[in-house]
Amino acid sequence: MKTIPRRFGSVATALVMLALTLAIPSQGADKRAITEMDLFKFVWIADPQISPDGSQVAFVRVWVNQKADRYETALWIVSTNGGSPRPLTSGPRDGSPQWSPNGKTLAFARAAEKEGRPQPPQIYLLSFDAGEAQPVTDTPRGIGPFDWSPDGKTIAFVATDEGTKETPNPEAAEAKAKEPEHVSPEHVSPEHVSDVRVITKAIYRSNGPGYINPKSRSHIWTVSVAGSLAGSSETPKPKQLTKGNFNEANIAWSPDGSRIYFVANRAPEPYYEPPRTDLYSIAADGSDERKVLSFDGGMGAYTLSNDAKRIAFGGSQTHKP
Repeated sequence: MKTIPRRFGSVATALVMLALTLAIPSQGADKRAITEMDLFKFVWIADPQISPDGSQVAFVRVWVNQKADRYETALWIVSTNGGSPRPLTSGPRDGSPQWSPNGKTLAFARAAEKEGRPQPPQIYLLSFDAGEAQPVTDTPRGIGPFDWSPDGKTIAFVATDEGTKETPNPEAAEAKAKEPEHVSPEHVSPEHVSDVRVITKAIYRSNGPGYINPKSRSHIWTVSVAGSLAGSSETPKPKQLTKGNFNEANIAWSPDGSRIYFVANRAPEPYYEPPRTDLYSIAADGSDERKVLSFDGGMGAYTLSNDAKRIAFGGSQTHKP
């Protein structure tokens, strides 16, 4: 499945192994051994995507910005018959290219820069007919994986909301009522504002993003791109399809475009239970949610047959002792 942002840790590991291999002294006296500084000169490709007619490949060009200590990315394209690749975007944070069904437009994720700082990634459209890439989303926390509808008029994507209110717990409300009254934060001087963080979940922090917002969830949205494809400069308004206390991910359209499939585990704290994955589908207008299957294990990429009656997927089955 298609995901963003891209991580290149495995590639970096491969480069280190390559460096160790090439560091062995060669027989030729005119050749020097590779050094760790040479790794900053490496350029490679990622996420190649073949056009619907099979004539071209769009891919992500990855290089290292040594001064900023980060990877930078841009979109390039090359003919499947050979020839020299050419740039589509200048980067430095463009990725996840996806061809429209008719092959005339490329959707991709871009984390633009504002006041010297990268912003949350948004979906952009690049038309091969003419013009610059145009944004079609402006979500506060950025977008995750996305997918074109079969008719090319809509893009479904995963995005994190601002903090969905969890279903009220009657016992918690009763306990809260017995607590002594506290002074509201706006009436407390800055030197008395507490910086204590109350942790109520076993998993509360991840490497990179930092502390996890327990009230924030990833849900499914759709956005119409018909206006953008017609040349409108206005950013369309996305429509939220799923809500609630649980995360949804791994989205895919049905072949006829009537439904969107997604993966979810709707256990409050799934890390306390054996791995399990549920596959759901929902109508393109956000109605008629259905559970399609339950799998005792971790479910990976999946694909639907042309008639949507069969599903092939990869996963790791849970073995109970």
